[in-house]
Amino acid sequence: MKMFPLLLLLTGLTGSLHAQDQAKGEPFAARTEWHEKWKNSLAYTQEALASVPDSSLSYRPSPGQMSIQEQVQHIAGNIYGLSRRFLDYEPRGFDEEALRAKLAAETLSRAELLALLNGAYAFGHAAIDNLPAERWDEEVPNFFAGPRSRRVVIYLLQDHATHHRAQVLMYLRLLGIEPPRYRGW
Repeated sequence: MKMFPLLLLLTGLTGSLHAQDQAKGEPFAARTEWHEKWKNSLAYTQEALASVPDSSLSYRPSPGQMSIQEQVQHIAGNIYGLSRRFLDYEPRGFDEEALRAKLAAETLSRAELLALLNGAYAFGHAAIDNLPAERWDEEVPNFFAGPRSRRVVIYLLQDHATHHRAQVLMYLRLLGIEPPRYRGW
């Protein structure tokens, strides 16, 4: 029983230090974990794209579905859009017209698609780095799914990329190509 007050003191001190770290802009667990998942998400998506032959970048299983290229463009566009609109990330010199052109292009080379993808993931990473810990729980105005916290938008960045990467992985199977091994951690 004599240890209980000491345990309470240490627990309170640890929480206080964590709050001080957050106030100083130091990494906090949710951001650190998110960055690790984001890095793996990019690597997995890069592997999926690398598995697609150049001749199949425009492949779509049926007329109403996005092509592989369009899936990658859509992933990138969503990262840029959510980060700018709901995470308030607008770096100086951001060229919206150049981005729109890349997202609307009917034909992009593998190198252009990879650059678009890498740029989007870097943009999302920077948006999270620039969002202070105390703003993760703020409600975002005008979110299309109703009132949600910025944390939900952060989760959506990952979830949306996973959804469309999974479509590319299914396209690979339809093309008779073995998709890369899952890397979720």
